[in-house]
Amino acid sequence: MIRPTTFNITTLLLIGLTCWVLWIRHRSRLENNWPLLYYVALVAYSKKFDEVVPPFVVLGCVVAALLLRFEFLGGWVLKGIKVIESAALVYVLLRALQALFLF
Repeated sequence: MIRPTTFNITTLLLIGLTCWVLWIRHRSRLENNWPLLYYVALVAYSKKFDEVVPPFVVLGCVVAALLLRFEFLGGWVLKGIKVIESAALVYVLLRALQALFLF
């Protein structure tokens, strides 16, 4: 059973928002600003709970999101960056689930 601590509630919120961003990235346009707000929350989460998500993964997510948002790329490069961002988000999701259920 999950106890209602600050860490658990924030991690559950991060898990939900990560799933939402993965869904948004595959269903809507790339010019959407909502994922950028998620990345602000991800940076704040990684600053508060630094042992859950490594900083280089957070930085990679933010860089990929900015490259996708301002969309000056095209073709296979754009698809490659979408794959990198999706893989990083899945990694964040798995690390958050691991931190929630194994600690």
